[in-house]
Amino acid sequence: MHNTSESILEAFNQLPELEKHAIGSEIIKQVALLDFPPVSDGELTEIGDMVFRLHDEAEKKDSDPRS
Repeated sequence: MHNTSESILEAFNQLPELEKHAIGSEIIKQVALLDFPPVSDGELTEIGDMVFRLHDEAEKKDSDPRS
């Protein structure tokens, strides 16, 4: 990540929760307008695999009596 991006995130994390929500909503609106290239089948498969792996890890953690 670029230094400018890191600085923006650091500043964002210092904001009160209400302002974080307002800025987050505005960023989501602007990102939705960006022109992203299409996602390939391989990329979708990788994303799906990652989501299922994270879900399995979360389930395993939730079922661990030590946690």
